[in-house]
Amino acid sequence: MQKRFLLLYFGLMGLTGFAQPRVVFVRDKTQLGVSLANLEHTFPPATDKLIVQGGKSVQVKGAFTGRTKLYFDSLNAQHQQFFTFIERNKKRLPALGLLCKIQEFIRPDGSYDWVFCQIEGPVLTSEQEAKFMELLTEWYSQHPFSLKTELGFHRASFTTLGQPPQKRTVRRGPGIISTIEAAEKTTRPDTVTMLAFNQLDLSTIPEIVYRFPKLEELDLSRNNLHELPARLTADIPTLKRLSVLYNAIPNDSVFVTRNKHLRSLNIQGNKLTKIPESIRQNRRLESLWLGYNKLNALTDADIKTLRRIRKLTDLNLYSVGLKQLPGSIGKLKRVKVLDLYYNKFIELPPQIGKMKRLEQLAVAHNELRNLPIALTKLRRLQVLYAHHNHLTQLPDEFSRLRHLRVLDVGYNWYVSVPAVVGTLSALQELSLNNNNLHEFPSMLLSLKGLKKVFMGSNPLFGQEAMNSPYAPQIKQLEANSTEVSY
Repeated sequence: MQKRFLLLYFGLMGLTGFAQPRVVFVRDKTQLGVSLANLEHTFPPATDKLIVQGGKSVQVKGAFTGRTKLYFDSLNAQHQQFFTFIERNKKRLPALGLLCKIQEFIRPDGSYDWVFCQIEGPVLTSEQEAKFMELLTEWYSQHPFSLKTELGFHRASFTTLGQPPQKRTVRRGPGIISTIEAAEKTTRPDTVTMLAFNQLDLSTIPEIVYRFPKLEELDLSRNNLHELPARLTADIPTLKRLSVLYNAIPNDSVFVTRNKHLRSLNIQGNKLTKIPESIRQNRRLESLWLGYNKLNALTDADIKTLRRIRKLTDLNLYSVGLKQLPGSIGKLKRVKVLDLYYNKFIELPPQIGKMKRLEQLAVAHNELRNLPIALTKLRRLQVLYAHHNHLTQLPDEFSRLRHLRVLDVGYNWYVSVPAVVGTLSALQELSLNNNNLHEFPSMLLSLKGLKKVFMGSNPLFGQEAMNSPYAPQIKQLEANSTEVSY
């Protein structure tokens, strides 16, 4: 069967031409007449690498020397596309949770020359292997690497393909019931405050949930529900926290009756493409989590719906495909925590500065090149997560953020730390890791309340921080009771 697979492989190559990626198992390299050592000599590493030659350490220049940050940002973006592709085609995988070692040899134009795969885990049949190779070849044919190089490059990685079925998380404790059988058998329904019916493969809400007169929390996450029925809010007047995380509920199946008891609603990971208007019926809702849906756009009408929830303080829009925020976002004046991780923002609207009560803002994993001066109007802001963007500076006006305790600008494009950081007198935790810093930020020595600094993966120190010229400054920071990570 292995010989037939190789004949099929060469037959396909004959039809498509060698411009197509050659995706094969590592074990077949000898039969194919391929030497990994020769390929690694032909294709340089992606980043600088130390190798041993003749008993001495020699540094090999990488294809992206001087462009390391751009390379890792492009790599992260491609990983997101790859996992989306695998999720969309997970039924074509021979098994979920396959752990694979993949070695890629990329041509100067970004197309793939050779891709070698080694599966760690279950033994596959020849038919399964062939279908798996077909899936990988489809990906590598359609998604060349986005950056061009002079000589091409090679890289290796371990990756898990497909999310295996999760072992059920069982909640235990006073007042908690985790199975339908236990809910039916209890003789003291008045003592139950939480039903943890997560991961039970439910397609409808079981009737038993309406039996408990003091029920405060209902967890229906990771089931197969296609509707959020109005009866949940109408017939359980004590319900404060409701989670339908990771189900299959679409826009037109979210039904909510007017109520003043629900405080938290987690509807992440469903099939929403907009914010259902019925959500505004939760008049006292404080926390609304909508992440992992495909909203793609946030409209003025959506903001109007959210404004009707007058107690809303925590809004989660994690990875919903947003490319921009409407200016009307500034009308959500009661929100204290705004989570916008993993979207596609290039900029933030100046109106965000009108969210006067905002205490925590998360805009990490976007494509921001600047943070607007308007953020300095958020005088209550305490936590700002802006890592994994394309930032190179901070506005001088950031000195107005007198309550900022945590600032994370790791994985950006800084070559030096903005001087304004030294004016953030309340700062306790600062992340500067994975930038392109070449100078030690001496202004940190004046921040007496600083407790943690992360500066790893910068060219600042070279191989060993405490043998660098900046060792005295590190020691001085540590003498000030600041924990330094490098």
